[in-house]
Amino acid sequence: MAQVIFNPLVGVELPSTQEIREDLGTKIQQAFQTSPTEPLLNIEPSSPMGQVLDLIVSEIEAKNSEIVFLANMANPDTATGKYLDALASLYGLERKISEPTVVNCVLSGLRGTFIPYGAIAQDALGNQYRHSNAGGALIDDTGSVVSAFTAINHGPIEVAAGSVNRIVTTIAGWDSITNPTAGVIGRDEETDAELRNRMIESYAVNATGYVEAIEANLAALEGVLDVRVLENPTNSEITQYGVSIDPHSILIAIVGGEDSEIARTIYQRKDAGCGTTGNYEVQFVDEQYYNATYNYKIVRPENRALKISVSFFGTNMNETEKKNVIQSIIQDVLGQGANDRVSLASTIYASRFYPVIQSQTTVPIAQIQVGLGTGAIGSSVQIPANIEPTISESDVAIIFTGN
Repeated sequence: MAQVIFNPLVGVELPSTQEIREDLGTKIQQAFQTSPTEPLLNIEPSSPMGQVLDLIVSEIEAKNSEIVFLANMANPDTATGKYLDALASLYGLERKISEPTVVNCVLSGLRGTFIPYGAIAQDALGNQYRHSNAGGALIDDTGSVVSAFTAINHGPIEVAAGSVNRIVTTIAGWDSITNPTAGVIGRDEETDAELRNRMIESYAVNATGYVEAIEANLAALEGVLDVRVLENPTNSEITQYGVSIDPHSILIAIVGGEDSEIARTIYQRKDAGCGTTGNYEVQFVDEQYYNATYNYKIVRPENRALKISVSFFGTNMNETEKKNVIQSIIQDVLGQGANDRVSLASTIYASRFYPVIQSQTTVPIAQIQVGLGTGAIGSSVQIPANIEPTISESDVAIIFTGN
């Protein structure tokens, strides 16, 4: 009998359409046959009863599809939406709300001018950004200082290089602001792919000392868009993903998040005696233990554009299709599809974009290449730990070979 069965080796197994039709058709013929000598009821697809049979079969297949869907929702690798939320709750995780865009800006003016936390700047499109360095920023002897600003409105707000150019909060001695590179684009509510990746990382969330535990807890902080923790357990300085790590130390590269919360998490999860490496300092004060002060070095990555070049066979495609291709690539880079978000301290392969592009156009793809900033492009690119990749429409090149 054609029915849904559970196979312990592979899970739920469904009968084929032909098996369902043959099984149900046989039963209908037997039900309408009043004597052994009477001809069987005609259930060919062209006959009236055959069409009724096909309608019943389609309803059975729809029901079977729902059963498979529900069965897949019990698997963290295939669950989506509220079903994935329910599985994540077993690990003490909740889907993150939207996060704002983060952009590094150059603040210029009179030496010694202090730019406090919360100062507001604006880009050419009217989007406003809040100074997010909890300790403020001090313009040095060069007449400038680099500091991070966070979009006031959450979501995937693109901020192109040079677009943050207006000071809203007037401060004596602060003359100008600009962003040499594009910002790290924020996001809407955390996607299934991002939540699923955090679930994997969260297996270590209750541990201490391990880099996995430190990274998992930092990733769970509000406002954090990207984080990587690297370790050097040796007696000598080593280099990983383009950055030097001191002996017996960890390197924490993190985008977004409050300095105070980052410092608290490091204090709670890092083993005593393990050093930290970086060019930026955060501080934690243990108020329950005589106000003991702990300073930790971290890396606040610079932004650099991820360049993607897609070559198609042919001479052109319509503008709507071209725009859809570009947007699908950007969404994939931001982790809004099946792939994880492109992050620092990782290797990006151009091949990840093939299915993304093919879902938007039938024009044959000749080649996809990726690069970082002004560097060479190729089949893959390594993202350093101190560089956060950014992307905008201008970073995606569409080329036609003419063949």
